Amino acid sequence: MLHRRVPFFCVAIAIFGAICLWTSSSEARVPKNFSSGQAMNFTLEGKINTLGQNRFTVRAEENIIFHVRYDDKTEFKSDDGSPTTSKDLRVGLMVRVEGDLTESGEIVAQKIELQKTPPKK
Repeated sequence: MLHRRVPFFCVAIAIFGAICLWTSSSEARVPKNFSSGQAMNFTLEGKINTLGQNRFTVRAEENIIFHVRYDDKTEFKSDDGSPTTSKDLRVGLMVRVEGDLTESGEIVAQKIELQKTPPKK
């Protein structure tokens, strides 16, 4: 029996595609004209799982982990509209990330909204 290892980003892209097809209310917004080699617009919400230098991971629905990268062009704000910075990021904090999903499965953030107010029940 032959076993092959699949690169992680292939698995991430496959999972992403399955989620988009599986749920009609997916957080992802995928343009219909997406082609290989091109980043696509992507939005996700979830809790920060790990923090690193200019990057973090988010645990979204179905316990899927997304890798997010940000830079000096990324806009930070809180859900009440007040300005924030990357220094306000904390493990366990709910965030909404808007950016581009790259072929490698990483999200390059354009906007990051920190959820400071508790969700309504």
